[in-house]
Amino acid sequence: MRNTGDRLKECRIMKGLSRGEMSEMLNVSTDYLARLETGTQPVTYRIIEKVAKLEGWNSDYILHGIDNNNPFSELHTLCPDFRKKVFIRNLLCLFDSMLQFGYKKERVVAYYHRMILEIVNGMELDVPDNVRTGYTLTEIRRIHDMNKKDMANVLGISERSYCTLENGLSRPDVKTLQIVYDMYGFNVQYFLTRNPLDCEAVNNIYRCFDEPLRDFIMRRIRDDYDEIIIMKGRTYGRDI
Repeated sequence: MRNTGDRLKECRIMKGLSRGEMSEMLNVSTDYLARLETGTQPVTYRIIEKVAKLEGWNSDYILHGIDNNNPFSELHTLCPDFRKKVFIRNLLCLFDSMLQFGYKKERVVAYYHRMILEIVNGMELDVPDNVRTGYTLTEIRRIHDMNKKDMANVLGISERSYCTLENGLSRPDVKTLQIVYDMYGFNVQYFLTRNPLDCEAVNNIYRCFDEPLRDFIMRRIRDDYDEIIIMKGRTYGRDI
């Protein structure tokens, strides 16, 4: 099974970079990078942060082995900066209003509604960089209606260690981030950007709609695009 170090090396080679060049970009020694690539040294959250800042690099692929492709990213990119949050909020509200058509199981609808509610509320907050990962863990815990002890058990750490993560006093290691992704679909790119379009758990809501409903959502967003970025806070369906 290929690991994070293998994928880091693969991406470096695909970019045509030597270990020396890559180590300079990450501000680490060549020996340290070699240990990361061979798996003798675990990749850290700080390294993932640095990789994510490099143009054209995919931190989700390096850590999780996935390509996070959101069909709405192009429209989001075209939005004026002051309207990007409005666009995302409206998209999530549209997802929310379509849940009753896309899912028959009430538990699934309730879970996705709770996820959208927590994420939309979190978008309204200006979360400082030093507590971004901690707030995201808190958000995930609330979505799954878990207390801190339960979340710590899932991650295989002590409750005290988990509390330091939520409080921003420490950063999660790669193993913790991988467990969070495997269990709940919240990937490292979402931890880094807090952009719901980067979140695999959110993308899975759209993917799980049947094709006619996905087509309807895409048409609705494209048809209303100009209005979305001009109007203040228009939302679809029930107010979340």
